[in-house]
Amino acid sequence: MITYIIFCISLVLLYFGGKSILHGTLALAYKFQVSKMLVSIVIIGFGTSLPELAVTVEAVLTDYADIALGNIIGSNIANILLIVSIAAILSPVLIKGSRPITNVAVMLLASFALYICKLFDVLNAITGIIFLILLLLYVVLSYRSDVADNTEDSSVVSETTIKIILYCLGGLFLLISGGHLLIDTAVTIARSFNISEAVIGLTVVAVGTSLPELTTAILASIKKQNDVIIGNIIGSNIFNILGILGIAIIIKPIPISPAMLHAGMIEMLAASIIFSLLLLFRPQIGRWMGASMLAGYVVYLYFLFNV
Repeated sequence: MITYIIFCISLVLLYFGGKSILHGTLALAYKFQVSKMLVSIVIIGFGTSLPELAVTVEAVLTDYADIALGNIIGSNIANILLIVSIAAILSPVLIKGSRPITNVAVMLLASFALYICKLFDVLNAITGIIFLILLLLYVVLSYRSDVADNTEDSSVVSETTIKIILYCLGGLFLLISGGHLLIDTAVTIARSFNISEAVIGLTVVAVGTSLPELTTAILASIKKQNDVIIGNIIGSNIFNILGILGIAIIIKPIPISPAMLHAGMIEMLAASIIFSLLLLFRPQIGRWMGASMLAGYVVYLYFLFNV
C-alpha cells in the first residue's frame, strides 16, 4: 500500500513540477516576444517533456534501460492517441490555416531515426551527440523563420525575473524528486504483478510523465487554442527523441533487450504517421476521430498487457 501511495505522490510531484517549469518558460518566452506556434512547439512542447527527461535519466543511471526507452516510445504514443484524442473529444481541434509542415516532417524523421537506431542497436553516445546537434539546428532554424505575434499572456506578463527563476528551479526540483520516486515504485509494482519493465515503461511510466502535456492540451482545448495543442504534441515528440534520448544515451548507452527490440515502435510510427496525415490533409480533428484514436489506444494497451 505504501508503494502505491508513493507512486501517486510521484505523479503529483511530476505534474506540479512540469506545471511550474511550463509557467517559467512561458514567461521567458514572452520576454523574448516569440510567436504562439513557436512557443507551443519549442517552449511548451519541450517544457512539458521535462518529466520524461527526469524519469529517463533516472532510469538510465539506475540501469533500468527498458524503462528509459519504453518511457520515450510510450510517451510519444500517449501524446498522440491519448492526449490529442481527449482534446479533440472536448472540442474539435481546428487545423486549417496553421499547418506546421516543416515541424511535422521533423517529427516523422525523428521517429524513423529512433526506429533505425533501435533496430541496429546503436543507441550510444555518438548517436546522442548527433541527436542533440539536430535538435539544436531545428530550434535555431525555427527561431529564425518565426514571425512573432507579440500576443500578451496575462498569466505571465507581470512576472519578475526572480519569480521566473524560482518557478524554473522549483519545478526542476519537483521533477527530479518525482522522477526518482516514480522509477522506484514503478519497478516494484511491475515485479509484484510479473509485468516486464518494458511494458511498465511503455504504459504506466509513459502516461504518468505525460501529465503536463495532458493538462496543457485540456486547458488549450477548453480555450480553443488549437496552435497550442498541435505545437505542444509535435514539440514534445521531437524533444522526447532528439533531446531526452540524446542526453540519456550520452550519459550511458542503452542496450536493446529482446523485450524492447520491437516493443511499441510500430505503434509509435503508425501513430506519428496518422497524426501527420491529419495535420496535413484534414481541416480539423473532430470528436469522432478523437474517439477512434482513443479506442485505438485502449486496444494497444490491451494487447500490450495480454500478448
